[in-house]
Amino acid sequence: MSRTLPVLAFFVVTSTLLYSPVLHPSPEASFPNETPESKPLLRVLPAFRKEECDWAIRWDVCLKCVSSRYRYAQRIHFYPSGLYREHGCYSEEKGFFLIKED
Repeated sequence: MSRTLPVLAFFVVTSTLLYSPVLHPSPEASFPNETPESKPLLRVLPAFRKEECDWAIRWDVCLKCVSSRYRYAQRIHFYPSGLYREHGCYSEEKGFFLIKED
């Protein structure tokens, strides 16, 4: 059981870094010379409480959205060689928008 916590912490830190906008600033930079197969899919999660961020892929972004009274959302781009997810917030007034990383 004591070994589970370090493995879980490693997974959380690694998954957070892999999806960081700093590493992949845009879909075009991640998939150069490729054309999307379709329009991006907007996925908005019904998170209004911190406990609901357990469902989010980027729980750190979700917590920032919820603390600012927005909903966590993903914009998923479909390219021939893979998917690109943008993680941000959503509101009825602003629509989908990216938040600044600290």
